[in-house]
Amino acid sequence: MKKLLPFVAVFLFLQCHSPQKISNSHYSIVRINKDSLKLSDEKIHKIIAPYKKSLDSIMSEVICINEQDLKKELPEGTLCNFVCDELMNYYSRIFSNNKVDFCMYNYGGLRVSTINAGEITVGKIYELCPFENTLEAVELDGKSCKILFDMLAQNGGLPVSSNLRMKITNNEASEIYINGEAFDTNKNYTVLTNDYFANGGDKMDLLKNSAHHYPLGIKVRDALIFQLKEKGENNIRINVVKDGRISK
Repeated sequence: MKKLLPFVAVFLFLQCHSPQKISNSHYSIVRINKDSLKLSDEKIHKIIAPYKKSLDSIMSEVICINEQDLKKELPEGTLCNFVCDELMNYYSRIFSNNKVDFCMYNYGGLRVSTINAGEITVGKIYELCPFENTLEAVELDGKSCKILFDMLAQNGGLPVSSNLRMKITNNEASEIYINGEAFDTNKNYTVLTNDYFANGGDKMDLLKNSAHHYPLGIKVRDALIFQLKEKGENNIRINVVKDGRISK
């Protein structure tokens, strides 16, 4: 009985205790200066300054000229076409002994909506591809490839290279051509993409579950910068148009 007394006392206290209520309140807006906490440190600024100057110099380097705005759109966009075609061109030059059939990229992996006409800098490519994604090739059998194309159709399109052409009909892929030949479910095809997509990102378990993965160890943005620098050195301007590679 004595053991119950403390619990009884607490119970009675809670029953008798009336809850507190806020009867009146007011608020005010207080402006806080960005360095009111004295977080800025002049010594740190002096240490960082030379590195920042060097980094700014690298990022502001103009690597090529763009003739017109490149836009990220679905089912097809000039920015999407530009990225996938340049990745395909890079692969064909550097890994010429191993063929890939087309490039497909995740839409969310392109982190800017537009690259304006004019000068393209190294920094702009870092903005476009800020993550550490690397290139990876994945081989699929024909039936799996058809499922992949249907997923593309259900998504309303995805960035793809010019090697792939198809229509979206009732949320399914139709009239599919790869490298100018009609798609054949009895063939195997190899898709060039990034490691995020290849390892199942954006629900791409189909790619993840393939037994044939070929990591290339090259960062996507480095491949793009390599391609664009060469264009700039040869006075080749970027001029990308929509060519109907994916249509509805």
